[in-house]
Order: sequence, then structure tokens, then C-alpha cells
Amino acid sequence: MEPKVRMWIDARQEKSPSHQYQEVTYIIPNMETPIIRETVYYTLAALVREIQLPQQGGSLVKIVYDPERITPSFIDYLLQQKGVEFRRLSP
Repeated sequence: MEPKVRMWIDARQEKSPSHQYQEVTYIIPNMETPIIRETVYYTLAALVREIQLPQQGGSLVKIVYDPERITPSFIDYLLQQKGVEFRRLSP
């Protein structure tokens, strides 16, 4: 039996690559309700850079994402899977 070797990589000195982020805008009715707000947040927060929530009583939501990591159509798919009603306004 050959001995096992483990290797750790210290990436603290690396610079993160410069990404070109893009934005997509959605109309999500009832975004002011906690259940819809939490569903959108927990569905997308780990996959996108930023979720800009609407002003008081608004329904426009802007999502800033890395196109190398996720696409607007996949964001649509995730929202549909969670039963969130929406309409995409931009790409």
C-alpha cells in the first residue's frame, strides 16, 4: 500500500480575477412580503454578486451577476422552481 500524500494550497496571496458583472432587472409582485423576499434571497444570494431590493412598496429587483457563473435564464429557472412570480425586463 502506497502512502497517501495531502497537499494544501495557500491562495491568500492570489488576486481575484477581474470579472465583468452584468445586471438583470425583474418585476416581482409582492416583493415587500417577507416570504417572497426571503425566497428570492435564499434562492439567489449564493450565486449572484448583488440583489438590489425595491424601495418601499416597489416591485423592481435588480440582480448583479457574473455571466461566467450564472445566466439570466438560469436565474429564471431557479425562481420558477421556487414558485416566485416574476417578469424579466432586461436581457
